[in-house]
Amino acid sequence: MAIVKSLRAQRLLERPQFIKDALEVGMTKYPGGHLDLWARVELEDHLVKSLSLHGVFEDYQKVLFESMASLLVGGPIARLDELSLRECEAYLRDRNSEVSIEEMTETHEEVLKSAFKWLRIISQPIRSKDYTFSSEKGPFYQLKLVEKIKELKAFLRSPEILTLYQNLPLPELVDVEELTVYIHAPYASVSEKEQFSKLHALGVLTFKEENLNFIPEEM
Repeated sequence: MAIVKSLRAQRLLERPQFIKDALEVGMTKYPGGHLDLWARVELEDHLVKSLSLHGVFEDYQKVLFESMASLLVGGPIARLDELSLRECEAYLRDRNSEVSIEEMTETHEEVLKSAFKWLRIISQPIRSKDYTFSSEKGPFYQLKLVEKIKELKAFLRSPEILTLYQNLPLPELVDVEELTVYIHAPYASVSEKEQFSKLHALGVLTFKEENLNFIPEEM
């Protein structure tokens, strides 16, 4: 079990700044099954104006989330692409030579890295546009790969899909092979699997391809 060691980290456990006691309006639920996390990211001109978190966390998760938020708020959201757990851990140290958290495993780290990536996803402004697949392009299965990718990305940002996934991270296109489409999407719970089935049905209907197959790659 990971152990919080530094006094600085202990003080954050007692008086957290970014982890809230209750859900706030606008928070989104993290879709992964290994972490109970809700979050809201507010941007202003690509800078992080505020970041709020809520959930049930282990102590080491609490202090690393607090560290991440402290390093992020006031700066560009793009910094989240580069922010490492090592940097967050170093921020919590009392002295440079003494680690602030001990006995973290690779599994601990992977869960937090996935959460950081998800925060980046939910912070991105979404632009929706009505989408209809034009019959003038010919059958979907005959399109070149680059054209299939373009059409699928437009479909995944249509109002119908934004509504379907309004409280979850939006599905992201991963790859296309003939009529098999790989999509990064929430797929842990029964309700998320039902949403993905609806997504698939909408895809079949939109592109008029009965053999179109959507394969989920869980977030």
